[in-house]
Amino acid sequence: MADSLPKILLCNDDGIDAPGIQAMREELAGKCDLMVVAPMYEKSGAGCSLSLSSEMEVHERHDKKGKTWGYAVDGTPADCVKFALTALEGYKPDAVISGINRGVNLGNSVFYSGTVAGAIEATLYGCRAMAVSLGCWGHPEAFYKDAAKVATALLPWFLKVEHRPRSLWNLNIPNKRFPAMKTLRITSHGTSFFRDEFELYRREGDKLFYRNVGTTMVACDATENADDHAVTAGEVSLSLLRTDLTMEPDAGMAEGAQEAWKARGK
Repeated sequence: MADSLPKILLCNDDGIDAPGIQAMREELAGKCDLMVVAPMYEKSGAGCSLSLSSEMEVHERHDKKGKTWGYAVDGTPADCVKFALTALEGYKPDAVISGINRGVNLGNSVFYSGTVAGAIEATLYGCRAMAVSLGCWGHPEAFYKDAAKVATALLPWFLKVEHRPRSLWNLNIPNKRFPAMKTLRITSHGTSFFRDEFELYRREGDKLFYRNVGTTMVACDATENADDHAVTAGEVSLSLLRTDLTMEPDAGMAEGAQEAWKARGK
């Protein structure tokens, strides 16, 4: 039966034992041929960084019957995806899911997010990929199981929808019970950001040690379709992002650059 199920690679940035990825693993059980490859420890904010000059310790994870269900990698989310797609001989997933992240990845956060980076890395290998995040910061309880149901409900569509090269889906879910989530909105990538607040927390002689303790999100300009506005309104936000960052310059910009080049000193 497993041979007929879609192969899904599951990764994250909160660590292999984090409640978000474990909720996703539990919800996907029996619905796909699942492999988990995730950081051994929390790597939040790692972005697309790689462990290029360091050896990576890897631990196999087994179930009670001794079957391997995953690998804990002492590296970043991007390392984990690279490891799964290159070091596991013959392994080729139908899709990669990164998450469920503790906290939303909206606006400018996607550039720092290890969760989104896992999906980006999969995209660079030509895989269809989705990052999944839960807006649970500041809440007394995080409803990971409900968020996992949202992501799993979209799985049949996700596996069939046209895969555009160099693209990935970014799914952000409000911290609500599954039956209370009435609306899914296809959103644009907003410009919201977390306000940086550096706090001095200790001194050692002439050395000063600071932490960035900022937790306040500054919303983007009022754009009806922006991702942060959707989640704030209690809606599930789904954005199609791309890794091609090219922006077409207007004619004046291009001509000016050419003129500057022609006028260069010999």
